[in-house]
Amino acid sequence: MNNALLKKSISNIILSRSNSDINFFTTKKSFLDKNFSSLNDVFLEINRISEQEYGIKSKKPHLTIKKNDMHNLIPFNNGILLINSFFAQLKKNCLIFFRLEKPILFSNNKSIDIIFTLLTPKNLKSSHRLQILAKLTRILQGPYIRKEIKGIEKPEDVLALLLFTSSEINEETI
Repeated sequence: MNNALLKKSISNIILSRSNSDINFFTTKKSFLDKNFSSLNDVFLEINRISEQEYGIKSKKPHLTIKKNDMHNLIPFNNGILLINSFFAQLKKNCLIFFRLEKPILFSNNKSIDIIFTLLTPKNLKSSHRLQILAKLTRILQGPYIRKEIKGIEKPEDVLALLLFTSSEINEETI
């Protein structure tokens, strides 16, 4: 784990009891309410938080609006966007969350106002990455998840919702 994570109050979201490679860590300061005007603003904030909270340092931005980064964006029909990003400096999976005050337009005029960013180590096995994405997709496409996230008073309380929802998924797969 990064030294930056060792100094922070972290939460571990368990997607699998049998495979710790698909679980992820997050800090309270990476769950925020924000007001962005574009996807580029989102990327800039992800880059800032990934450095501050998870110790990812780079001279150039990790995420950009370039075409080759766009395939790592997974928009859902409920206004939630999942961003999947890879970092050589990471040892464990991490998560960043934004709840936007005003929606931003995504491709095909989809309106997005909830954003989850999954940060994974570059050397994570593809099968593990796919398992994480499948489980997160299942959570984020749940019938009531958007309403629950929007109804939560503080963004860091979304952590509790994720912890609860991931435990329900674990119980279903046991």
